[in-house]
Amino acid sequence: MNTGRSESRGTDRIANPWGGRTPFGRDEEWPVRVDQFLQDGVSEDEVDAWIQTASILHSNGDAYDVAVKDGRMVGVRGRSMDRVNKGRMDPKDLFGWQANRSRDRLKRPLVRKGGELVEASWDEAFGLIVGKSQELLREKGPLAFGFYSTGQLFLEDYYTLGVMGKAGLGTPHMDGNTRLCTATAGQALKESFGSDGQPGSYADINHADTILLFGHNMAETQAVTWMRVLDRLAGPNPPQLVVVDPRLTPVAREATVHLPINGGTNVALLNAFLHEILENDWYDRGTWRPTL
Repeated sequence: MNTGRSESRGTDRIANPWGGRTPFGRDEEWPVRVDQFLQDGVSEDEVDAWIQTASILHSNGDAYDVAVKDGRMVGVRGRSMDRVNKGRMDPKDLFGWQANRSRDRLKRPLVRKGGELVEASWDEAFGLIVGKSQELLREKGPLAFGFYSTGQLFLEDYYTLGVMGKAGLGTPHMDGNTRLCTATAGQALKESFGSDGQPGSYADINHADTILLFGHNMAETQAVTWMRVLDRLAGPNPPQLVVVDPRLTPVAREATVHLPINGGTNVALLNAFLHEILENDWYDRGTWRPTL
């Protein structure tokens, strides 16, 4: 059952993507706030079922429920019992599902004929792909093929893609967002903390007296986690927020200390500045903006 404060259609999540504040103090539990959005003309009483799921649109994995009426999706709501989001939803999760029913959504394949894209059957479209691929294999060989995939498929999807690309076509040129994004983060964590997994928990935000963000625009990349930080900042005994980023991001605007370093700045120089800040009671000075 969802309990606690609720935010639904009346909240302007364009002007304020992170919704209203539910302040809380150090060592307290993050209060529940249930975000919900239903299709126009559909009330909660008219929902046939709420189906549990979790977000795959971003790294938080926020838990939420899908509203189903007459066999189709008509809305979403955050799950209050989830320890990651406590009922809150990222704007992409809250509104993105509406594109599923968009009138201009592409539902049939398009192929180019005479310079124009025209509708085709699935058999025709797949036949065209197979024919062109066979032609390319004969003329150029398997190294002419490359695949760039997402980091958000399921294991079975990756297996099928591997069978098609490596076993079928014979190309080694297969890459994905998992290497360009996740692997770089994993390597940075290993170098910094000795483990490629996060050394802490989102719940650490509840207890922290200082939060440091190095080039991490959490407000846009992890909106729900940023909601937790904003709620701590709005509560009693707020943490000090140190942001190292050349840009004046939404996170930097909330910082106690913003270090707008220049691109290519030597890390040793940055460390020296951080040492100076910590040694000289930076938190009593307010926001300090040196130019490195």
